[in-house]
Amino acid sequence: MFYFCLHSLLREYGWQFIRHIALTHPLNTARALLQSTRLDLSPDLVTTSVEETDLMLGGPQSVVGVGFCLKPLTPPCISGRFNHQCRFLEHLSDYTDENTPNCCRQCAIREIGLEALTAGATFYIMTSAKDILHDLFRPALNDHRFNSGIFVLCRYSIGPFAVGLLASGIAGSLLAFEQGDCQNYSTWLSADRGTKNERTSINEQSRREITKLLSTAKPQQPPPQRFRWENNVLLPEN
Repeated sequence: MFYFCLHSLLREYGWQFIRHIALTHPLNTARALLQSTRLDLSPDLVTTSVEETDLMLGGPQSVVGVGFCLKPLTPPCISGRFNHQCRFLEHLSDYTDENTPNCCRQCAIREIGLEALTAGATFYIMTSAKDILHDLFRPALNDHRFNSGIFVLCRYSIGPFAVGLLASGIAGSLLAFEQGDCQNYSTWLSADRGTKNERTSINEQSRREITKLLSTAKPQQPPPQRFRWENNVLLPEN
């Protein structure tokens, strides 16, 4: 993680993190760095919660975030790849079992997004580190927009991502991709710029863990029926 942070200082994400997080909330940042050193990053599931009760899922203040690289390549995603969008989830009423596109039928983003909607959680397709900073970390820290979440990402970036969660006060469960993920800073940087030729995947155990975590969410009354697009995230609404 030291290598990642050192090289990121030369990138836009690095100096924007310093400007918007480290300099404006130095105590939070220092505490986050210290806490991150105590995390065991080896399991497929890593939690940043100090107490199990911290991870209170359900409702729009909880967020489910997945990497854009889960989008299918063959056939290609109808929404494009390096973006925050999912046409299927944004226009649920347009689709039935009969007219769901083939790319959507094989897409984990569609499956997890529907589970997030049932839990009443905000859904977010993660692209660049800079967007994550402005779409998740800053709103959580400055406006208490998010307080908990489940995030699916490459193992290489779990450590730095955990620092952002800890600094912004989001209790999170982080699950690593099984295949196709970035293995070093060079491949991570390429993906951060939108160049990712491999499709990532999640193993069955992680999928079951996501389902289990979201099934514990407090039921929303009335239950949400659709998503609404706002500021790069999909917000549940009735």
